[in-house]
Amino acid sequence: MDKPDIKETIKRKAVEIFSEKGFHGTTIREIAKEAGCSVPMLYYYYNNKNSLFEEVCYNEFILLIERLNTSVTLNVPLVDIYYQAVKQRMELNDYDKGVYKLSMKVWLGFDGSKEVRDKIVKWENNRLERTKRILAKACDDPEVLPVFSNIMVRILENMMEKIILLDEKISDGEIRNEINFMMESVKKK
Repeated sequence: MDKPDIKETIKRKAVEIFSEKGFHGTTIREIAKEAGCSVPMLYYYYNNKNSLFEEVCYNEFILLIERLNTSVTLNVPLVDIYYQAVKQRMELNDYDKGVYKLSMKVWLGFDGSKEVRDKIVKWENNRLERTKRILAKACDDPEVLPVFSNIMVRILENMMEKIILLDEKISDGEIRNEINFMMESVKKK
């Protein structure tokens, strides 16, 4: 196994074990054993458990979201953009879904380290600002836009929680109906 494969294996095994046992219940020794490497080899790539957790729970999550965002077709109505985003989450492979699930658990305060949670919360707050700029295309009332954006984000987060945390399927109709309802409620005059 060459070095990039070892690092990738460490990350994949870390996602599996952190998902199963949580941050505090997981040891570096367990991850190294499951990855088929020595503890010193794991420490060659990651200074400590927190840096490995940050890698799989924050860095990998941000890369995943960027990858998902760049694959969304943009020159379509906002309803279709948000519909695509929800559908993408239902089609994630096991590793990406594991990364997403870990990140959601940390964001919700169920697991992880304070440092990683703080980074995810900051990212989430920035995402809300980006969402306001996107939704300004559908809502031209500056007093309504913040409320509309917050509600839209909460609806999408609820769908993501169902898909990622609860492993539920959401029908295309349900996705479109909820997004359409919100868009229709603030149509530009």
